[in-house]
Amino acid sequence: MTIARRGFLALGFAGMGLRAGWAADKTIILGCSIPLSGPAAPTGITTQRTVEHALELINAKGIEIGPDRYTIVAEFYDNKYIPAEAVTVVEKMMADGVRYLFSSGSGNSVPVVEKTTAAKVLQMSGASGKGHLTAPQFPYSFRVQPTNETAYAVYPWLKTAYPEIKRVAHMNPSDEAGFTESEDRRMIAERNGFTNVGNEYFKRGSTDMYPVATRMVGFTPDLIDMGGTIGRDQGLACKALRELGYQGKILQGYSDAKSFVDIAGPDAAEGTLLFDTLAEPQTPEQKDLYNWWIAKYGPPFPSYAFLVWDWPFILASAIRKAQSVDPVVVAGAMRTTVYHGIFGEERFGMKSVYGLDSSLTRQIPMSIIKGGKPSYLATIDWPAGV
Repeated sequence: MTIARRGFLALGFAGMGLRAGWAADKTIILGCSIPLSGPAAPTGITTQRTVEHALELINAKGIEIGPDRYTIVAEFYDNKYIPAEAVTVVEKMMADGVRYLFSSGSGNSVPVVEKTTAAKVLQMSGASGKGHLTAPQFPYSFRVQPTNETAYAVYPWLKTAYPEIKRVAHMNPSDEAGFTESEDRRMIAERNGFTNVGNEYFKRGSTDMYPVATRMVGFTPDLIDMGGTIGRDQGLACKALRELGYQGKILQGYSDAKSFVDIAGPDAAEGTLLFDTLAEPQTPEQKDLYNWWIAKYGPPFPSYAFLVWDWPFILASAIRKAQSVDPVVVAGAMRTTVYHGIFGEERFGMKSVYGLDSSLTRQIPMSIIKGGKPSYLATIDWPAGV
């Protein structure tokens, strides 16, 4: 297990100078359990860099609660996308007094939610998981990135944008994320008039995608929805599908589009639809983040950064609204916080699905691989009533 500590130290005002009437800043420790090594490392490294910058902006202003001024200090732990490692990481965090957690990946988030709930730790997850992660018995657990829920917006859009698609096959890793993604996506596809013709699983991190790709091609689908497949697995699967002769559409999300093309190859990746992926900035706020990254790290810009940008600001807004650092009080405030971020209006909802409003709802960007490069395609509004 590795740990990297980032953020501002509670030694003053991070270079702003002391203001009259205020003592030194107090701190809120934010523990981040993310993959910084292994196949999913690109998403973890992107998350770390993006959160660090978000906290720079948040801490420059500070969070005022009565006479006190708070800054948020992030501590990053490498869970390697291994559930057992994630449990160890979170147990260490809680033993050290961490009361705010961000966890990346269903396999890392679901195994700890009962522990964080019992300890009244506010857990924010970029993860699938359905009722195993988001339910009335987990009142301090929030999903801060739409995951399997994106299907509620994407499938109605597919029906209009690509009327030639009738038959859908689903391909997912054989773990918590894959099982829940498959269940939701098959249900929502059928609800929107598509015919589910196949459903297959593979071991996450596999280097041989030809067996599962062969089974998928055998279903003769018009679209293969990769659901909870992420990182290197996407590129290898796409490459195998095309080499086996599949010519239909592929739908995927959750990873950096440029890395996907590099692994799959431009020809194999061509035409792939990318859900909840913003390949090119469209608004001034999105361009600000893009320009900051290019100036600091150089090209290419990882599209995944857009997906993890807003949640630290939502947390800070909820703390300000609650006027408290007690996670129980802040959780209540988060449920009614409306934040205007890089995807427009964002709020926690989906009580009709999960029994409480704890899953972030917002616009869903769509992109496509065109000419070997990711290109912006559309922005889908969140469906009413979900």
